[in-house]
Amino acid sequence: MSSEWSRRSVYRARTMRRRRRPLAVLVALGVVAVGLAVAHDRADGGGRVVYDRAAAAAYADRWALSADPAAWTSKDHDCANFVSQCVAAGGLRPLDGPAGTWRSAGRGIPSIGWLNCDAQQRVWSSSAENGGPYIVRVSSRLPAAWAAGDVVYLGNVVNGVAEWQHVIICVGQRGGRWVYDSHTVAHRRKTLETWYPAHFTLIRFCRLADELRYR
Repeated sequence: MSSEWSRRSVYRARTMRRRRRPLAVLVALGVVAVGLAVAHDRADGGGRVVYDRAAAAAYADRWALSADPAAWTSKDHDCANFVSQCVAAGGLRPLDGPAGTWRSAGRGIPSIGWLNCDAQQRVWSSSAENGGPYIVRVSSRLPAAWAAGDVVYLGNVVNGVAEWQHVIICVGQRGGRWVYDSHTVAHRRKTLETWYPAHFTLIRFCRLADELRYR
């Protein structure tokens, strides 16, 4: 009995080892695949990036009423610069493409696409050489899909021409209503009526991409 039991035990052990081997191989292959994916994301600045809307809103709230000492700022016409800083804080990277360049320069003067409302819209709306468009949907009315981290451009008609003169960033809700931060005239967590239609007659709601894949 003891010898028979021993033979059966050896048989079971060998069988279990044979059954486990494919699983071990699959796990190993999975680890390699994950490692390759991570390496690809890190290589040459490429890979998938998720727009961290909470981080963009947190940066906006932190610096809405003051200036980030680590970044270039202006006492006048600072709205697009401020929104650019917020979006960059959310993880979106510099862009270079046919519509222009969007990038900071630390405490130096950034590109025109970083500083100017019109240029910012053009760069964010185009398919740049190193990434897809940041603005994925535009509406003259508040869209159903709206969230912190999205932006609103405001303007007026001047001598018969539409001019986009201001941009603000959505930072969440207060009392069930969307609220926004801005620079030039510093505002923190104000409703849209602070700007529109009190001071501007044109409005453009711009939904930003939730994620992007860079080349």
